[in-house]
Amino acid sequence: MAKVNELYGKANRYLKRNGIEKTAYAVADTALSKPPKNFKYQLATTEELKAQRAWSSRFSFSNKFTLVVPAFETDIPYFDEMIASVLGQTYNNWELIVVDGSASTKLRDEIEIMTGVVNGERPAGKALSAEEIATVHGSSADLDLTYNYDGCVLRYIHLTRNGGISANSNKGVEFATGDYVAVLDHDDMLTPDALYYMSKALVANEYKAKLVYSDEDKTDAKSKSFFEPNRKPNFNLDMFLTNNYICHLTFVERNLIQELKFRSEYDGAQDYDLFLRAVKSMEDPKGQTLHVPRILYHWRAHSNSTAGNTDAKEYAYEAGRRAVDDFCKSMGWAVTVSHTAHLGFYHIEYKNLLFSTRPNIGMLCGPIFRFGKIHGGAMKEDGTVIYRGLAKGMGGYMHRGSLVQEVEAADVRNMRINPVLENLYDEMVESKLAKNAPDYTEISLAFCKKVRELGYIVLYDPEHKQE
Repeated sequence: MAKVNELYGKANRYLKRNGIEKTAYAVADTALSKPPKNFKYQLATTEELKAQRAWSSRFSFSNKFTLVVPAFETDIPYFDEMIASVLGQTYNNWELIVVDGSASTKLRDEIEIMTGVVNGERPAGKALSAEEIATVHGSSADLDLTYNYDGCVLRYIHLTRNGGISANSNKGVEFATGDYVAVLDHDDMLTPDALYYMSKALVANEYKAKLVYSDEDKTDAKSKSFFEPNRKPNFNLDMFLTNNYICHLTFVERNLIQELKFRSEYDGAQDYDLFLRAVKSMEDPKGQTLHVPRILYHWRAHSNSTAGNTDAKEYAYEAGRRAVDDFCKSMGWAVTVSHTAHLGFYHIEYKNLLFSTRPNIGMLCGPIFRFGKIHGGAMKEDGTVIYRGLAKGMGGYMHRGSLVQEVEAADVRNMRINPVLENLYDEMVESKLAKNAPDYTEISLAFCKKVRELGYIVLYDPEHKQE
């Protein structure tokens, strides 16, 4: 009965926000947006984990990770699993900083139980060498303990006052010594190979990235089931402005995150706000934002979490809207940012002409429908129609078919051109469309390729209608 009441309340709030028609579409779209139910998270084999440890022993000197955990009255079973997921990493150059805003120090006791380290030393039979034994020291008025665990560092800071998610996270960021810093939610888990794959990607990237993120999935309250894999695209600014698809697991270069810090006025969407400002600071966002296409993070779904109940933190979605609005204003764009029918997704309306506001956009494109389903529109550079077969008004997997996004190519039959490219359009498109039976795909791909070579982007808006 409680579940029924919860669903009824959620539907009622949705109806009040969006009206009957949009609610009907949104309910259908939400059903379609879910990943396949036959997903099964595949843990690395023993041989693979062994090979990862061997690789780490050779390369771990080159990069250190800091994981900051802002904790508050955390359920002990969740906290234990989070700690265990860090202690079990195959990559062995990390530090874990738990910043505890709870009234008690029960989480410190759990760390000592989990690690076998008590007040800086392990009990008899588990002794560390003199170099490995951590020191115990104080820092300001907060209780600050540091433990050494098999060469990696665990730091526990018990705050005298709970300052909220951003302030508490900033305390941990302040003490970070790793090359890259991430926030790990106090009830979530890393996969055993999370830091290994992050480090391997950074080595291949030659550490050019200032922000690196992975795919993720969700796990239930008992960690028995893993579901809803979120396979993310590479960095796409316009898609990111509609939704924080980057989310977990995300590391930011230490100097950058210590400079920017989390902002308390965006609590609930403080990570989204930070990532947006990080992107704003980059000279080359595409080149300095790295995607690791592997599930490395398990987002806990329970009744009080955002993962398990999107209505649990509606204030967070409003904070996200304000973060997008702040980014746009910092870019000098006059816009109105609003919520869409789906919580956590946003729509940007430009008050002035799009091409004058953002002159780097070469064209604005939309879908081509046939019998109520997408037949053309956004394409990959090989001509594959990205959202082919998606019903009109639907967004599909993770709602991505309903999001404004940069694409490699788009169909010229639903396209608005930046005025500076009109002569090129006449030369490469208009003249060829006049011929009998033109090959729309070939014409579209050639034109979009040339436009991108000139430094412009191709923007796809699923709401853009054929003229």
